[in-house]
Amino acid sequence: MKAVVLHKKGDLRYEDIPDSQIKDPKEVKVKMLAGGICGSDQHYYTLGNNGSAIVVREPLVIGHEGCGVVEEIGSDVKDVKVGDMVVMRPARPCFHCKFCEKGMYSYCLNMRHLGSAATMPHVQGLFADYVVVHEAQCRVVHDMKPEVGAFAEPLSVAFNGVHSLGDVIGKNVLVMGAGPIGCLCVAAAKACGADRVTAVDIRQQTLDIARKMGADEVCNSKENPDQITAWTADKGHFDCCIEATGNGFAASQAMGMVLPEGVVSQVGMFGAGAGPKDLGAFATKALKWRAVFRFYDEFGPAVNALQNGTVDPLPLLSATFKAADCVKAMEAALSPETMKVELTF
Repeated sequence: MKAVVLHKKGDLRYEDIPDSQIKDPKEVKVKMLAGGICGSDQHYYTLGNNGSAIVVREPLVIGHEGCGVVEEIGSDVKDVKVGDMVVMRPARPCFHCKFCEKGMYSYCLNMRHLGSAATMPHVQGLFADYVVVHEAQCRVVHDMKPEVGAFAEPLSVAFNGVHSLGDVIGKNVLVMGAGPIGCLCVAAAKACGADRVTAVDIRQQTLDIARKMGADEVCNSKENPDQITAWTADKGHFDCCIEATGNGFAASQAMGMVLPEGVVSQVGMFGAGAGPKDLGAFATKALKWRAVFRFYDEFGPAVNALQNGTVDPLPLLSATFKAADCVKAMEAALSPETMKVELTF
């Protein structure tokens, strides 16, 4: 079968690999239909790593956002059947370590995450003709466009960002950053009952998409810095915030705009040394700062939102490429002119 394989920094190939085989009675074999290119896939391609500790040391099938059709099931599979369309949760916990026993699956000591170089051997990802996953990683969907299903994983991250804020019903929510995750956070906040959602970014074209994703108000902080200043007056304007830039300066701005005792949900990942330098507002307003790492329980609600149309992710989809054109797809994904790029199989 064919797959999209990263051999090293900048060396991405569409090539033959051994066929995927079911080895566990609880596993299912899925014929892939569509997959989205994530920021971590881009880091693997451009840097050969995803943070200093996660380095590509052997050929890696990338990709962890995907949708497909079940082709074969193991002997003990109960929840899916051949022919079902499924979206896949990339995390596969062991279900028996001390964290799994507490239901804290995201912190599993033996976690295997699709398309990840964190372990050796690496965990091969979804960008292949066929993949084998545990049935617990699958969620059956009906009459869903594959290009929509491929958004289940990033939307789940957004739902976790909103979940970490607590109850947002009736709240005035700020989203810093209108990239793909930020725009999905806008949609997730509205889906979870936020009264008003405001998106802030320095790029107007992404703010225009944030509007389509449900933002009630947008602000280009580069062109309109006075608005940021106004929102920091009198100890803030917003009840809570999702910080989706991973930029320390933006995070400090966000804390200035949140009202005392509000919550900042840190969805954006800071690079080494890139965290906020000014924590004055955090201290003087007794803010709560909650880190968001992947997701688990949020997967089902996110898929439901896609299934019932509460969230339409397609304004984010900039381009679609055949898997054979994976290098062109990756270069498109890296362009500042695009939001989300998907592959089809």
